[in-house]
Amino acid sequence: MTIKDNNFNGLYWLIFNELFLIVHIILIKTLVADLPIFQIVFMRSISSSVILIPILFFTGRQKNIFSNLGVNLSRVVLSFLAISIQFFTISNIQLAQVSTIGYLRPSIMSIFAYFILSEKQSKGRWLVLIIGFLSILLVFSPENQSIQLVALIALLGTCCGALSTIVQKYLSKSFSEIQLMVWYSLGISFLSLPFCLYFWVDVFFKETLFMISTGLLATSAQYFYIRAFKLSQASFLAPIQYFHIIPVLIIGYIIFLEVPSIQTLIGALIIILSLIGLLIWEKNR
Repeated sequence: MTIKDNNFNGLYWLIFNELFLIVHIILIKTLVADLPIFQIVFMRSISSSVILIPILFFTGRQKNIFSNLGVNLSRVVLSFLAISIQFFTISNIQLAQVSTIGYLRPSIMSIFAYFILSEKQSKGRWLVLIIGFLSILLVFSPENQSIQLVALIALLGTCCGALSTIVQKYLSKSFSEIQLMVWYSLGISFLSLPFCLYFWVDVFFKETLFMISTGLLATSAQYFYIRAFKLSQASFLAPIQYFHIIPVLIIGYIIFLEVPSIQTLIGALIIILSLIGLLIWEKNR
């Protein structure tokens, strides 16, 4: 099979990933309007754990899963903060604004990789990070102070998520994918449980089904994502991911009646173009 065939096979998996993520976003946006964040985080994580733990034992990957305990726990804490902040952000600002901030994650991750993993970073990556932050200022400059505060918190969550990915990259040298996924889902379940119990509200069957579905959708999407990048070249798939904002804009407008501002559209476009430009430049230099 040619590289071209593999790339398009990977693209099919990435499309499935995108479809599952879109449904996941719709459910989360619906749930955060009425339910505590930590209750959703717990139900999402525990439903993923129910799927992943049997797979862990079936594949015989449970051995040495508790090695490197401190580093694994640090990743879990960072992931817990990242997902909790993400859900909080979704409940307070438009989906398009959430996605725009999320586009900064690769650049932030590169900077963390420079300081923690000693990976060399090009001047272009530093430039894209600066452009990204300036674009975020453009997007949120017309907003009131409370929305701007949410944006700052969202940036903190993006930093937590990026740092968690760096720790995951370090752990992937000695842990399998299923082990890392179990650590993520089960660890967040334990961390969110006390907050979930404290803020717990009674829900109907529909809300319970939605929360469980978020875990199933997220786990499936993660598998599709891993499968896509296993089959395809990263340089082929990476630019395609930046068009994620298009379905986000559509569902935000149609389902949640969110009308993005001109500043949001311009800011998102600047970040996307700068990221694509960086990919082209690094590929050709």
